[in-house]
Amino acid sequence: MVRDFQIRATDGFADQVRDVFALQLYEDPNFTIIYDGVAIDARDAIKDVTSCEIEATLEGGRQLRATLDIIEWKKKVDRTLMLCVPGRFSFHSMAPGIHARGFEFTSYLTAEYFQELADQNTEGLVELDPTSTALIEAAKTKLREHFRGRESERSRNKIEEWKQAKIYPYIGVAHDAIEINERQIFDVVALNLADYSADFEKAPIKQQELVLQLVKAAVESGADVLASILEKVIGLPKTKQEELADLLRKTPLTAVISAAKAVTDRLEFLRALQILVFEPTSKRQLLERSQLHRIMARETWIFGEQFNLMNDDEDLTAVLRSHLQLLGDDRAEMAVSDPVVDANGKAAIVDLMLSCRMPTPRDDERRHLVVELKRPNQPINEDVISQVKKYAKAVALDDRFKRSDVEWDFVAISNRFTTDAELEARQSGKPRGLVLELADPIKMRVWAKTWGEIIQEAEGRLTFYKRRLEYQANDKEALRYLRTINPDYLSDEVKKRILALDVEENEHDG
Repeated sequence: MVRDFQIRATDGFADQVRDVFALQLYEDPNFTIIYDGVAIDARDAIKDVTSCEIEATLEGGRQLRATLDIIEWKKKVDRTLMLCVPGRFSFHSMAPGIHARGFEFTSYLTAEYFQELADQNTEGLVELDPTSTALIEAAKTKLREHFRGRESERSRNKIEEWKQAKIYPYIGVAHDAIEINERQIFDVVALNLADYSADFEKAPIKQQELVLQLVKAAVESGADVLASILEKVIGLPKTKQEELADLLRKTPLTAVISAAKAVTDRLEFLRALQILVFEPTSKRQLLERSQLHRIMARETWIFGEQFNLMNDDEDLTAVLRSHLQLLGDDRAEMAVSDPVVDANGKAAIVDLMLSCRMPTPRDDERRHLVVELKRPNQPINEDVISQVKKYAKAVALDDRFKRSDVEWDFVAISNRFTTDAELEARQSGKPRGLVLELADPIKMRVWAKTWGEIIQEAEGRLTFYKRRLEYQANDKEALRYLRTINPDYLSDEVKKRILALDVEENEHDG
């Protein structure tokens, strides 16, 4: 049948006609619409057509059935949900009201009930009609379900395409929960990047491989690094960066990755510390002030999550200044005009001073921790204990330190005790390592501990997460951690082992 309505309209009219009659044009080769002398082409513009049955439950349990047809287009269209009477003749169109990023589609909801409205001349009120609303909501639910499946399928196909091209940066199966989560986050970022950036898809394979490697490194390093790479290296537009950042904020896995990375970094540090202080050659070579001290200043969490570093390799006068400033004492500068000295009149230098608020109802109490580090080959003997006690007594006897809302702990740490020091560290009725305790004029404790005890306490705090993550730090991971810090802080033996690891990894990559 051929009819000529001699229609003339503005630009875009042909697209509107195509969308309304797309199903008929697609399914019936004898059905043709000619506009302005040109046949409207729907078949070549259509990527896929899906038809499904939907069902809506009304009040009272009544069931209504309808058909939902979804056309996915190869080119950009105005997304629309069209309401149709049987025969797929549209009488009303509306926004579909769903998120389906990257998909161009028109959907057609056909129901006998809509014919009833048309027969009553009430189809113009369709969006106010409760029964119609139930059908429309059922259609939206089906659309969301459909495009979730299509997104999953598209993602699998894209990742398989990258694997076939040998540019997907992961090999084999994930070994633990951390890597599983990392891969999931990587897939989210990389697939969104492929959607957002036309330049990425057009880039040479080698360039795509580099970008994917950068995304992998960024995912492993954290959200801040990822944002920087998306902006400065990949050149993603600001609006797209914000969209992707918003997507990641809504993805619980990003929080999992960040938490998992923090835990694994700490487990790797603990293993690295064992290499430094326990392995025979390394512990002989490790220097106290220029190496061990510098490493521990980076990792003060080992003494407790709650502590913050206040003083690093400074004298007790600097400790007093920090103490008064933390307490909000406006006499801090004036009060330290006279130096703090020990019983011998010497200005003692402490390795580290840490501080934290104590959890109390008033939240106004503090705890200070002063750490004295000894190189692994220097055992804790009576002289070391005496040295730390002198520091503690210098604080206790100086009126400027006296505050009832502050507790002090001093601790000396090395690999082992001498026999005499061991006896002092095992006093009856006291925890192991407590060698002095004062209640007045200042609450104060002096401890002597081994690195084994410090590491065991830190591992104990991480045990729950370690088990949940199914992660065990090994020597290679520990050496990779040590590779990230200043080589001047490392013994020759450790540097030699890191070099051997570099050679091994380069040979594997080659």
